[in-house]
Amino acid sequence: MDGVTSSGSTKGGRTMNFQPARRALATAAVVFACSAMATGLVACSDDEATDATSASGSTSTPTSGTSTGTTDSTDTTDGTDTTDGTDTTDGTDTTDGATTVADQGSDTTDATASTEPVVTADPAVTVPFVPGNGDTVPVQTVATLPPVAIDEPADAGTGMTFRLEQLEAVQGEATGPGEIAGPAVRVTVVAVNDSDAPVLLDGTVVDLIYGEARTSAAPLSGPGAVRFTGSIEPGATATGVYVFDVPADQRAEVSVVISYLASVSPVVFTGPAPTA
Repeated sequence: MDGVTSSGSTKGGRTMNFQPARRALATAAVVFACSAMATGLVACSDDEATDATSASGSTSTPTSGTSTGTTDSTDTTDGTDTTDGTDTTDGTDTTDGATTVADQGSDTTDATASTEPVVTADPAVTVPFVPGNGDTVPVQTVATLPPVAIDEPADAGTGMTFRLEQLEAVQGEATGPGEIAGPAVRVTVVAVNDSDAPVLLDGTVVDLIYGEARTSAAPLSGPGAVRFTGSIEPGATATGVYVFDVPADQRAEVSVVISYLASVSPVVFTGPAPTA
């Protein structure tokens, strides 16, 4: 027909129109392109999600049966429980089983003995520490006043005088540790304070020495033993009774030694003691 242009070809008296086929191909190409674009967008979205997940660190992978994490602890082969250096909420940093308090400011004290001076409760007073060396200290001989007879008074040279009121043969009683009951001598001592001040007698020591070997007799608890105690006023007297284990065959000569103060020489009485 005039004025109409048609696409196609005539073959065997038939006119073939290719326009619909071309349109179908174009449509298929558009669909394919859209599908490809959609697939690319999905792939990009997956990659971004993977990168975000890796960056966040929220996924942990167990390795060799050990759980990893900021607060997980790992058991070592020696049974020590460690915590990867993580600071706990109470300020304590635990590393390799040893606990260190961060803010306590505590110091470790060395238990090794030191020769440094020991500071007492009063900062102005220090006591030097001197360790012992195990040496044997020689016994010092105490200088005594010249001995007097058993029945005479002994002057200590300080206003104090002593006398032996009585010596008796008794059967000693053993009630204290290490004592042995047996024949004994009981000594009654009288102290007189002729000075102008009270004298403390709590530290008074009375000893008895017997025999050729000058053996110091063992004290006994009784009978009737009464030690010096308290103080004695000026012009007053005090009495003490002491019992000693002395063999009956070694009483021919005994010495009674009395010391009431370390800075004063002891007084000594010498003479026989009764055997019965």
